[in-house]
Amino acid sequence: MTIAATVSQFLDDHSVSYRVIPHAHSATSRETAHAANVREDRVAKAILLRDDQGLVMAVIPASGSLDLRAIHDETGRNQLEMVPESDLGRTFPDCELGALPPLGQAYGITTLLDSSFGHCDTVYFESGDHEGLVAMDGQDFDRLYQGSHHCDISKDWP
Repeated sequence: MTIAATVSQFLDDHSVSYRVIPHAHSATSRETAHAANVREDRVAKAILLRDDQGLVMAVIPASGSLDLRAIHDETGRNQLEMVPESDLGRTFPDCELGALPPLGQAYGITTLLDSSFGHCDTVYFESGDHEGLVAMDGQDFDRLYQGSHHCDISKDWP
């Protein structure tokens, strides 16, 4: 269980208190929520998108799925597509493949935050590996996203 150096530095630079919760190895954000015994709607899942203008990170609850139409409406960018997992290592060199922390701003990436996180007491997210979950106060989490778009970009799983 570790936390990516970029994530740790970003949180420290913003004077945010957090803890890392160890859990059994997991492959998805939903599995992570179950392994750590936390609610899926409190786990922030990162999805990296790109087009010819560059990268955009969408942060949604693990309990939801990405609404690409809402992303397009919010950004005006109609060609955004998901970045294949195999390409993530170049952008997130201090993270295990597929364990994407939802702090795009720490990596210089435009980030959209689903508005559902605005009322969470505690928010959880990948630490950069598949066996650690960062937990922090919801207000601190929201403060990290000042300057980012807060919008409705997720929908319930079908």
